[in-house]
Amino acid sequence: MKRASFAAAVIFTVLATGFAAEAKKANFQTVSIDSIREFDKKEILKKVPLDTDKFVFNTYFLEPRQLLAFHKHPVIDELFYFIEGRGQFTAGNDQVMVDSGSVVYGPANVDHGIVNSGKTQMVVISVQAPKPIKIIYAENSTITCTVCGQEIIVKSNAKDGDIYICPRCGAKLKLSKTKDGKWTATQM
Repeated sequence: MKRASFAAAVIFTVLATGFAAEAKKANFQTVSIDSIREFDKKEILKKVPLDTDKFVFNTYFLEPRQLLAFHKHPVIDELFYFIEGRGQFTAGNDQVMVDSGSVVYGPANVDHGIVNSGKTQMVVISVQAPKPIKIIYAENSTITCTVCGQEIIVKSNAKDGDIYICPRCGAKLKLSKTKDGKWTATQM
């Protein structure tokens, strides 16, 4: 994880350097993440405290069990830095557990999403570039754990019979499709 933190520091430094040069041309922008910190029990909150003509700096505030829906950006890359919380990040066919200090990469044109499967609030920073940014949401991309109710993102290459482990409770779940083509899960 030290390499990932170092990589994030380098990327944020490069972006900040570009941002600093841009700031000299325009009005300087700065923000304290704590000053915009806000959570909603009903839905994930996204705030965009810094936005230039080259990149967007997003912040996501997730309560336990909330998720950033599976989506992709056709031509932009996205870097996520997890400030607080624990959960699962899915990009295409890969899933990894993340916690504070984790850095993950969502490449262009690959579906990606986040599940806050921890017991505490999650704060995530994301940097997207280059602009403009287009978002395409994946359809039929989640299942619900039959044990604890946690919504779980289904990988891009999912098929009937795949086994998923709930990132919240550890239940073993078997995927299947309903008659209308939606994913469902049963406990094994």
